Amino acid sequence: MGRVKPGKPQRERLIRETHEPPDPLPGWPESHVRAELTGDDEFECVRVTIHGVDHYLHASTARELQKALGGRLDEYNALCFEHGAPTV
Repeated sequence: MGRVKPGKPQRERLIRETHEPPDPLPGWPESHVRAELTGDDEFECVRVTIHGVDHYLHASTARELQKALGGRLDEYNALCFEHGAPTV
């Protein structure tokens, strides 16, 4: 990240992507992904946690994410069915 100037706080490096671990973590699926409503004191409506990274979403964004994932999983299942593999 380069040199930090004296008196200037060091910024945390943002997580830009995550990948599934090679082996399932104990407590799957909650250890990988969790969704919950946020409290009244937070502007966003839904908190989605994936591999320990919190994402705060408006309800409309969460719905669009649900639709996008559903569509991709339908495509995935069609390919699995075509090749005789288990579906999700």
